[in-house]
Amino acid sequence: MPAGFEEARDACCGLGPFGGTIGCLTREMACPTPQGHIWWDLYSVTETVNTLLADWAWSVPPSTDSDTSICRPITLQQLSGRADALAPPAMV
Repeated sequence: MPAGFEEARDACCGLGPFGGTIGCLTREMACPTPQGHIWWDLYSVTETVNTLLADWAWSVPPSTDSDTSICRPITLQQLSGRADALAPPAMV
């Protein structure tokens, strides 16, 4: 699986099919390796997924393929003024 995930279907913490019927009620319900899961419970992604998304929005430059860009026309890092000077995106 991409990014080292071991489990994409079942939530780390929850009961029922896919761990998605009853949410995480106690710490003891959690799986031993949440970093290998995409879903924490029936509503939330894990810290690992949040970290990947934050890193992507912060520093992955937009590509010409809009389906792979989550921040356009510039990254959050560029917006903050902390990025190296890059040429502005071409106007269409």
